[in-house]
Amino acid sequence: MKSQLDKNLNANTIVPLLSNDEFSTQFMSLIKDLNEAKGSSRINNSARAMAHSDDFGMASRNYWQSTWDLGELPKPFKALIRYKVATRNTCFYCSTHQIEHLRRLGVEEDKIKNIQDSDSHEAFTESEKAALSFVDHMMIDASNIPNKVADNFKNHYSPKQMVEIALTATVMVSLNLFNDAFRVPIEDEVVGIGLDVPEL
Repeated sequence: MKSQLDKNLNANTIVPLLSNDEFSTQFMSLIKDLNEAKGSSRINNSARAMAHSDDFGMASRNYWQSTWDLGELPKPFKALIRYKVATRNTCFYCSTHQIEHLRRLGVEEDKIKNIQDSDSHEAFTESEKAALSFVDHMMIDASNIPNKVADNFKNHYSPKQMVEIALTATVMVSLNLFNDAFRVPIEDEVVGIGLDVPEL
């Protein structure tokens, strides 16, 4: 949506976005390694903001990456969970990046376009609906998830899978909060994708 895109691009970033030569050697090395693993050379603005505290930035990014690499859940499914969380938390920056990621992973466009209706839309499987409904309620009020939602979730997944789903969701929350609080703008390369973010 244009209004969301304009707001994101015109916000006053809380911390300056560091240039490549302002990164510490260690943090730049980590970012390059992570980018190589996903087939990208772009240094995202989120990393440019985090680079002010390279030790915290490195620790956080290593943790986020480990939740992506480990476990038995398929990566397209993890990306769908992350996208659901980002849209629920109205994080335009993260929603834009998750759309880019979902498309790179070959996730159907119907799922991307209808993520906010994942409880009922036919593009989603019953097991996807169960997981996405559970993480959606986690974002609304984690201490009051309806029994019906929790039971449906338990009927579709093993305890190990449920833990992976929940932790995938909570990792995304930290990114949402960081990028929104610091008013991190999306990069020029993904402006076109930003137009595809649903109204948050």
